[in-house]
Amino acid sequence: MLKIHHIRNVTLVIETTSQVILVDPMLGDKGTNATTFFSRAKMQRNPMVTLPEVSRYILQKVTHCLITHRHPDHLDTAAITFLKEKEIPVTCSCKDEKILKKKGLHIVNALSYKKKTSFLGGTIEGIPAKHGYGSIAEPMGNVMGFYIELPNVPSIYISSDTIYIDAVDEALKKYQPEIAVVAAGSAQFDT
Repeated sequence: MLKIHHIRNVTLVIETTSQVILVDPMLGDKGTNATTFFSRAKMQRNPMVTLPEVSRYILQKVTHCLITHRHPDHLDTAAITFLKEKEIPVTCSCKDEKILKKKGLHIVNALSYKKKTSFLGGTIEGIPAKHGYGSIAEPMGNVMGFYIELPNVPSIYISSDTIYIDAVDEALKKYQPEIAVVAAGSAQFDT
């Protein structure tokens, strides 16, 4: 059995017969985080929609969490509180491990790029990602996608926030994931 629940923004839940994996949780109430636009668009605080009522039930079943990077639209204060209170095991990039541990999260896997690691009876691999082109990429910080193979379910690739770089192309062609969850927007800043 495999179900994927889209909660909001990039927050999703991968549910198998034995595991319920929360990915990039933004769990705060509508409007509790700062806006990312300051001049060219109507200012709206994030999240811009209420957490769906059904998600409360789904979240109670979570057994593990994946975090692609530390931006608040992928890990907000409410999510940190949730993960700490429930003592949810977390998998993240080795580049985020130290900071996430300082926040009190229970890090069980800190992944390096392009290295398969045991994960919930299967494997997970950190796939390189890049937030943008040129001068924007470095200040936006590190980001990691995931390629996941679990027993008796389709393989899954989660791109996270990335432009189409060679590593993304390679992951798609090499692994040919049965399911791909990709960032397909066109986020832009004011400046």
